[in-house]
Amino acid sequence: MAATLDQVYSSACSLPRPDLGSLVSQLLGDLSEPLDNTGDAELEAIADAREAEMENDPAMTLSHEDMLVFIQSRRR
Repeated sequence: MAATLDQVYSSACSLPRPDLGSLVSQLLGDLSEPLDNTGDAELEAIADAREAEMENDPAMTLSHEDMLVFIQSRRR
């Protein structure tokens, strides 16, 4: 049985925040091009887009403490 995108998305959204963060990190790492050749203007646009996403839905953001826990868990 193949899962639909909606089923995968729903399952992913039900993960605990640290696990969801790990999944997102892995997906971005697999899908993203390296940022080495990205100019300052492009990096600012990326940061602005992320800030807008956080303002649109603050519940989907991680607290600073949660982010530190996530970073520490990735170092192990």
